[in-house]
Amino acid sequence: MLRATVILAATFTLAVSSAVAGDYSFQVSAVPEWNRMFQRTNGWLGADVAYSVPLGPNKTLWLFGDTFVGQIRDGKRTSAKMIHSSIAVQPLGDEPQFYFPVDKKQRPQSFIKSLGPRTYFWLSDGVRAKSGLYLFMQQVEWINNTAWGFRCAGTWLAYVKNPDAAPGQWNMTKKKLPFTRLADGQDMLLGSEILTFGNSIYIYGYSSQTNSTAMKNQIIVRAPVDDPGDTGRWEFYSNGTWTKDFNKTTSIFSGAGAEGSASWQPYLKKFVFIYSDGIWGSILMRTADAPEGPWNSPAKLYQCPDMKFSSHVFCYAAKGHPELSPNNELLISYAANSESLSEVMSDTRLYWPRFIRVTFEIP
Repeated sequence: MLRATVILAATFTLAVSSAVAGDYSFQVSAVPEWNRMFQRTNGWLGADVAYSVPLGPNKTLWLFGDTFVGQIRDGKRTSAKMIHSSIAVQPLGDEPQFYFPVDKKQRPQSFIKSLGPRTYFWLSDGVRAKSGLYLFMQQVEWINNTAWGFRCAGTWLAYVKNPDAAPGQWNMTKKKLPFTRLADGQDMLLGSEILTFGNSIYIYGYSSQTNSTAMKNQIIVRAPVDDPGDTGRWEFYSNGTWTKDFNKTTSIFSGAGAEGSASWQPYLKKFVFIYSDGIWGSILMRTADAPEGPWNSPAKLYQCPDMKFSSHVFCYAAKGHPELSPNNELLISYAANSESLSEVMSDTRLYWPRFIRVTFEIP
C-alpha cells in the first residue's frame, strides 16, 4: 500500500514526485533530452502510442499510432496530414530514424496499409522472437470526425520474417486473430502489453463491454517463446490456472488502460505494470511476483502537468521502456493530446511522446 503522499510540481526539468510503496521508494523526474529526440519541424511531426520493441541488444523499434506528417512553421503544424501508423528505428546512442511509406506523388501513407477508407490499423505492442518480429495491431473503424469517433473491432497479428532489413524491405504478413468476443459478450483486444520471460511470451490485453466507457478488465495469454504466432499453442489465464479455451478467460485486475507495459524490474525483483488511469493524466504502477499476478493495488507515480494547458487536453498511453533503462530505473513515455484538432495544430507542446524517469530505491 502507498504510505506517503505523492508530491507534485509543475515543472519538466526537476524531480517532480517521490513516494514510498511497500518495501521500496521511488522518485520521478522528467527527461527533457528524450523529449527533444522526438520533436521535429519537418516530416514526422508527432504521434501517440509509442511502444518500443528491442530488435537486438543495440537497436530499438518504435511503434506509433496516429501520426502527423508535414511542417512546423511559426510554431504551428502546417500542411500536415494524419496517417494512422508510423515507426522508427533507433540504434543505441543515436536518435530515432522515422519511417512511413509515400505514394507515387510523395504523399505520406500509413505504415500498415488500411483495409479501406473507413477501416484502418493502430499499432500496439510487439516482440522479437527467434522466428521473427510479431506486431499486434488494432483494427479501428471510423465513425465520425471527432476525437472519440472510432471503435476497435478486433486484433490482428503481423509477422515480419526479416526484421533486420530496412523497414521498406520487410517481408510482412498479417492475420486477424479469432479471439474477439468472450462468451459473456465482452469484447476482447490483445497486444496492449508484451512480456518475454522464461520459456513464454505473455500477451496482455483487456476485455470490456462493447462501446462501453466502463472500466476495462486486464487479461493475459501465454504463448511459446519459439513461435508466438502459433495461436493453437496459446493458453489463457482463468481463475488461477491456464486453459486452451479463451472463452474461460478471466481478469487479472480491473481498471486497465488501453495501453501500458509489463516488465521485469531486476532491482526490485518484481514485475512492474505501468499504465494511465484513463485520460485524466495520472500514471499508475502495479507490482507482482509473477506475470499473471496477483497484482497489488496501483501506486500513483505522476500527474501529467500537460493537463493544465487547457480544458481540452488529455493525457494517456503511459508505458515503460525497460530495454532503455538502467537497473534501478524505468523510462516511461505518455501522450498529451486535445479534443480540439485546431489546438493540436496550433500548440506544438502537444502530440509528441513525453518522457519521465522512475528511480527505485530499496532502504
